Amino acid sequence: IHDLKELTKDSSKEELREAFIKCAAKETYFSWIYYKNKNSSIVDTQLRNGNIPDEFKSIMYYTFGDYRDICLGTDISSDSNIKGISRKVKDILNSENMNSHEQNITPESWWENHGTDIWKGMLCILTNEIGDNQERKNKILQDPKYKDPPEVFAKRVQFLRWF
Repeated sequence: IHDLKELTKDSSKEELREAFIKCAAKETYFSWIYYKNKNSSIVDTQLRNGNIPDEFKSIMYYTFGDYRDICLGTDISSDSNIKGISRKVKDILNSENMNSHEQNITPESWWENHGTDIWKGMLCILTNEIGDNQERKNKILQDPKYKDPPEVFAKRVQFLRWF
């Protein structure tokens, strides 16, 4: 969450977007490294063949949902960093609302517009583990089963999602 913590109330919506993408991507990357080391080389082979292992895809869903909760201020964590980030999101969007003639942007509407970019960032970082083979990377990036972010899953109440 480092990139999100570094934002200020004067940060732009674009900086907010970039920070969410970077944080979710980094978490996905380090989760994959841990997952790959914990499991056999079979999971690495699965990824290289264009398939995200189901168990890891589930981890990605939880990560995506957690970042949605951070954005919307609905994360149930008592961590002060998370609460501070949620406040910053509102501050940045409120500041942008006052400085533009756009319709008021809420955390919910902002997420609806940028959740897909965050999900794509998570997929892109994962495909870096495949190497330079663009055809293999595209197999994941363009696969319909990975294309859309898991919004239905992410919209579940966090407490219930973790059961």
